[in-house]
Amino acid sequence: MDPLVTQALDAWASGVGPDETADPIWQLLSYRVARCLVDQVQSDGVLLAAHVDPKTIGQLARAVASIGANIAEGYSRRSAADRSRFYGYALGSTREATLWYRSVAWCLDSQALTQRMAFLAQERRLLVGMLKSVQRQGGPPFETG
Repeated sequence: MDPLVTQALDAWASGVGPDETADPIWQLLSYRVARCLVDQVQSDGVLLAAHVDPKTIGQLARAVASIGANIAEGYSRRSAADRSRFYGYALGSTREATLWYRSVAWCLDSQALTQRMAFLAQERRLLVGMLKSVQRQGGPPFETG
């Protein structure tokens, strides 16, 4: 995993309460990455509010929140086909969030932008691996296109 992501994720996770960490989904790295991104986008939204259209900030926040929401939904499904579908949605939301972050890049400091892009790249890698794993369990074929 990217050391930048590891360090930031570890620092963030130390402040997350047991109400979240006790849930079995917490063991899923892709979920933790997605949850951390939600907190990051919330703080970014405050900084962006002075320079960016609120609709753009809303689109960014919705795309980021959708990543974790779809991972959680897929994780809770019994069939491989259902898991695959929701993990695919999460991958699409990850790509969408990447584009929205690029659209506001001019408003973020380079360190913050680099970190967000590293988190999103890590999330993409994890989700592609999860989709391939579900396929091996009998889910529908995953095509990277």
